[in-house]
Amino acid sequence: MEPERHWSMAEIPLRDRFGAWCEILSTTHLAFAIDMVERPHQDFAADVRENRLGAMSLLRTSVFPHRGRRTRRQVTRNTRDVIGLHFIESGRQAIDLDDGRVVLGPGDAMIWDGAATGYYEILEPLTKTTLIVPRSLAATALPSYRGSFVQTLSRDHAPTRSLIQVLSMLNEQLPEMSHGAREASALLVTELLKPLDRRQGGDGAEPARWSSLELRERVLDYIDVNLHDPKLTPSVIAAAHAVSVRTVYSAVNGLGMTLGGYIRHRRLARSYDELLFGADPVNVVARRWGFASPAHFSRVFQDRYGMPPSRLRQQHG
Repeated sequence: MEPERHWSMAEIPLRDRFGAWCEILSTTHLAFAIDMVERPHQDFAADVRENRLGAMSLLRTSVFPHRGRRTRRQVTRNTRDVIGLHFIESGRQAIDLDDGRVVLGPGDAMIWDGAATGYYEILEPLTKTTLIVPRSLAATALPSYRGSFVQTLSRDHAPTRSLIQVLSMLNEQLPEMSHGAREASALLVTELLKPLDRRQGGDGAEPARWSSLELRERVLDYIDVNLHDPKLTPSVIAAAHAVSVRTVYSAVNGLGMTLGGYIRHRRLARSYDELLFGADPVNVVARRWGFASPAHFSRVFQDRYGMPPSRLRQQHG
């Protein structure tokens, strides 16, 4: 059996609980800037339990009211390349989307892309289940979810209800499951994710023209699939989609960085994870993610993370 990880405010002094929650949220979910919601800090409480599910992780969180925001600055410094699926068990949570504020209650669900900016507010004591899915797996199970997005899921959608039921069961059973049972459960959950994909059915034929949003999703998808190619450039991306480079730039406007900077950002995020959790030499990781030379990789890695890749590997054994 694999150990369950548990974070709780119970053993943390009252004055330190809010700061501790910021660190826990960054470790288990993503980094957010956190604010209280007109309550004394000593009233704040939170509890998170995490179990591994193959390459994914399953979290059950109970937390008191607060507000959180994820800005472009936090996204560009992000080292976790994930998508999160959240299912509300009790309480209420508000999220701010492009078309206004949405309030979620028991039975509601949402998907939050780790590359997205946005705001949330816990309106009352909340309990939720979160499935953290690595981008590499999400690209297979949910191929049409590309780019930066926050989206709610209909509670009337039968596949969503099925996934919620399975994850609720796994919340109780995972701590006692063997490694083999966890791997089998991970395969089941991956299959249950696929009907949540928002791509419409059809015969697979490409449309003659794409909207700007459709082209943006296709371009970001293409980048993710081809990050390993050192020749991945805006002109190559444009040619692959039979459009001009100017059209590509227009479609991805709003990333908060140049297209070349975005490609480098995604490559560095993948490299960081491999250096942290893998065992391959630094030069192998650099080559795998499209960097022309180890020296160039080391320079841009240090510019972003404040240390060379070799030191990160040493610090984390």
